[in-house]
Amino acid sequence: MRAMSLTPVSDPSGLLERAPRLTELLPDSALSEALSRGDAWAVHAVLCRRLELEPPGPTRLLLTALVEDRSAFVIAGRPPPTSSVLGTGVRWKGAPPRGAAPDSPFVAERTVTVLGIPVWPLDGYLVRSDDKASVQVIGQVPPSPGWARRRAGALAVMALGLCALAGAGAVWLEARSLRAVTVVNGLSRPVDVRIGGEHWVVAPGTQEQGRVKLGDDLLRAVTTWPGQEAVIEDVVLPTEGERILYNVKGAAMLEAVPDAEATDASPRSRSLPESAMVLQSGERLSVQAANWEAAARAFAEEGRWQAAGRVASAVAEVEPGNTLARETAAHAWLTVDTQVPANLPADLRWRNTRDYAAMLMHTWQEDPEAQALALELMRFIGQGAQARARYAEHAQQHPDSPLAALYLQRASPPHPGSADAVDAYAKLAARFPDSPEVNRAWLEARWRFELEDSPDWGDRERQEFVTETARLLTAFEEKHPPETLKALELDVRILLRARLRDAATALVRRYGQDPRRRTWDFLVLAGRTAEAAGPEHTSYVMRDWIPAALARQPERMLLLDLLTGQRSPKDAELATLPSVEARSVLRLTRDVLVDPRRALKEADGDPSTVLSQLDPEVLALLALEHTRTGDAVGKRLFSFSLPLMLAREPLRNHVLSASGAPGPDFLRLPPGLRAAATLVHARRDAKEGYPVFVERLDGLARMDALGGFAVRAASSWMRRAFDACMDTKVDTKMPHSLPLGIMLRGDLVREQSRPEDGREGRRSNCEARVVGPTGLPLPRATATPPGNANGADP
Repeated sequence: MRAMSLTPVSDPSGLLERAPRLTELLPDSALSEALSRGDAWAVHAVLCRRLELEPPGPTRLLLTALVEDRSAFVIAGRPPPTSSVLGTGVRWKGAPPRGAAPDSPFVAERTVTVLGIPVWPLDGYLVRSDDKASVQVIGQVPPSPGWARRRAGALAVMALGLCALAGAGAVWLEARSLRAVTVVNGLSRPVDVRIGGEHWVVAPGTQEQGRVKLGDDLLRAVTTWPGQEAVIEDVVLPTEGERILYNVKGAAMLEAVPDAEATDASPRSRSLPESAMVLQSGERLSVQAANWEAAARAFAEEGRWQAAGRVASAVAEVEPGNTLARETAAHAWLTVDTQVPANLPADLRWRNTRDYAAMLMHTWQEDPEAQALALELMRFIGQGAQARARYAEHAQQHPDSPLAALYLQRASPPHPGSADAVDAYAKLAARFPDSPEVNRAWLEARWRFELEDSPDWGDRERQEFVTETARLLTAFEEKHPPETLKALELDVRILLRARLRDAATALVRRYGQDPRRRTWDFLVLAGRTAEAAGPEHTSYVMRDWIPAALARQPERMLLLDLLTGQRSPKDAELATLPSVEARSVLRLTRDVLVDPRRALKEADGDPSTVLSQLDPEVLALLALEHTRTGDAVGKRLFSFSLPLMLAREPLRNHVLSASGAPGPDFLRLPPGLRAAATLVHARRDAKEGYPVFVERLDGLARMDALGGFAVRAASSWMRRAFDACMDTKVDTKMPHSLPLGIMLRGDLVREQSRPEDGREGRRSNCEARVVGPTGLPLPRATATPPGNANGADP
């Protein structure tokens, strides 16, 4: 038992009276000192420190009881402020012990609460509460032993809560700044697209999806060709919605359709014509045409020529060497402008065509074919002089440029096919001897000049000129082989005209060794060259070059055979084709050769989807025949092909002219179209109902050495007209040589009419009216094309 101190402990605060069991802990110097100061909280602190060091036992139990009875260590203090709104603020935490009297004091803590949840302990007080739940503060009590730990824990929880809140806020803000992006590439080549910090390489006809983060600057889509720095499109994307669409150059045909799975689905579909758009809630993306070709064709079939022109010209503006896009855009804009009222001023009526031609002039200054198309368009709308002025200014700015000089010469007189034109291009070639474009233009001028049937030339002079042109071409090709299909066709025509068949087919074979060049137009040229040269002079097999995808399309293979003169499809073959349009195209193309009258009737009733797929030479024969007979259908047929639209006036003028003398614009036309106009101009309709010929046609083969449709049609049309003449009975009349008043009777009449009404009797008349004027031999009644290695039937 612990000895009692003889000296009484000083207790000015009377703490030993409130907690008499403190005496059991005496003597204790630290406790005695705290009691003597009258500091109740100091006494409580001494007890807490001693409790931490006290081993288990009765004394520890005593210390625990004293420390937990904080009400014994109360000190006077002002009532603290407490206020809260909807459970958020400073509130009391604590309640009287169970079973205590209503006015019994108890210890309560003032805490910070959020929505009624205690989050931060402040301090403890001895209080009592009445029936009205109001709290009366008696005094302040010392903190509990775990108060510091609880406060640290609350601080940690608050810190974690703040971090979690900040993280959630950051995630929310991040989500708010992210946008889903879909990139659609309708161009013919892959593109490199950068949006924000994201980057995609998008293949042609495909789409890529991703998410981009918005920043302080505008969200831009920058598109280039892979591996190149030149920007082909830089657009600002809208950010009002969560799903952004970027249609590169607006080339693909897109629609926003109702989303069947969305509760707020849009009631109807809408077109998405722009490059940068946003999908609204309840909409989903539908790709109607993934590439520009399909999009432009779909727009044209729907009669939306403005949209077709927009798509094709956007592609033509950025894709170098895309001839199809250039011609498609030109056709579309010409169609749009021809639908404008004719009484408008020219600047307003031809605005779209003029702007498109100006774009070609400005964008493709190093592309002669693009400049040739631009010049044709400007001439068509009556602004050839303006085009010449622009080329003159360009030539002045670039005096050492062979292309600038070539463009100016093309836009200037003299007209092609004249001796002056040959001299002008010869001077240009002497000025720029190393320019392949200038030298090929000089060879073309020589070739066109020889095509004209000049009466001053003898056969020997003509042959010498043709041979010299071919010799110049052969030397030129050693350094500059043809790089485009147009250049290849010119070279082949020059060589065939000089009867250098082996050289012509060898040139085609070298050009076709590159699989990328084996397009549809090349296959047609290769087949016609082989047909014109003959199997003994052909060093290739055209069918070996046909791509596998094309070989699996029977309608295209039949059309290829028909266009190249291999064979004509039979009705049984046409009946097996699943496409009605393909059957109509093949039947109409075939009938132009074998039955022109039936072809004219078919063309009058066929839809535009069929007529737009016809070869320009086939369409030219149909349009010109309708024009010759005064039928308005001809005007409609001219609108289905760009070459025919551009050549409409010179072709019509030539067919309807009395003399048939070619004008300057007619001499610029391709040989196939010129041959078609020459053939139609030579035809007349006899009063008996069958056609006759009144002009020579033996120059067609010289005009079109590749044996195009007009050359092939001349023989078949002449044979058809001759058979019709032979089948037409002659209206026999009495011979005028008999004296008046003399009448033959009986056997004499029958004997007189027999030679005139019989087929053999009509032969001389039919040969004189149908065959003789053409200068061509009468074709056989049934002709089977000979087979060769290029796909003809054996």
